[in-house]
Amino acid sequence: MKARHVMTKDVVTVGPTTTVAEIAAILMRHRVGAVPVVSDGRNVIGIVSQTDLAHRSEIETTRKRQWWLKAFADVNAEAREYVRSHGLKAEDVMTPFVVSVRKDDSLAEVADILDAYHIRQVLVMDDGALVGIISRADLVRKLAEIKVGPPVPRPDNSALHKTIRDRLKAQPWLNASAVNFTVNDGVVRLWGAVDTGDQHQALCVLVEGTPGVRRVENCVTLIPKATSA
Repeated sequence: MKARHVMTKDVVTVGPTTTVAEIAAILMRHRVGAVPVVSDGRNVIGIVSQTDLAHRSEIETTRKRQWWLKAFADVNAEAREYVRSHGLKAEDVMTPFVVSVRKDDSLAEVADILDAYHIRQVLVMDDGALVGIISRADLVRKLAEIKVGPPVPRPDNSALHKTIRDRLKAQPWLNASAVNFTVNDGVVRLWGAVDTGDQHQALCVLVEGTPGVRRVENCVTLIPKATSA
């Protein structure tokens, strides 16, 4: 699935001179977390998010610097912070560094970008033009829209056994030789041992998510940790 399948196409934008009050009203009215700032030529020059408006003098939420840090303060950084907390227009408070993805990027790439930059939404561009925006909520919404398809034909026992064994061997977090299992008409019975509870849970998720598995009987135990005498 690609970014273009999930993105919101009708992107609400503002101009560089749009006031902070207007931006706040737009965010609330359209129930969005951020708005791109575009120039007269429709070029994206920044983005204003709810985070950018969180520390404002009007609502008495400006950041307070500890007195003992003032001696080490960067005066230019303090000046920029003052502009962000007191500025009246989009160009004052916007984040000029805009993170974007391409419309044909996979959703896995989109999710990685959101995580890497610790952001809640990302712009979607096509040949330099803004064509959409994707938020974390859009990814969750697409997950909720997924419909369960027709039953997948059950593979025979030997084929399902081989599939599971191959998947176990491919996992770097698992010692596959310490785990055994049987397959009978889609029912997988696991036994053996793993090192941690996280591995135990991941093992169960892996097997349950294998096409053709109807039920998992997990009898895998944890390897006791050695204790010092």
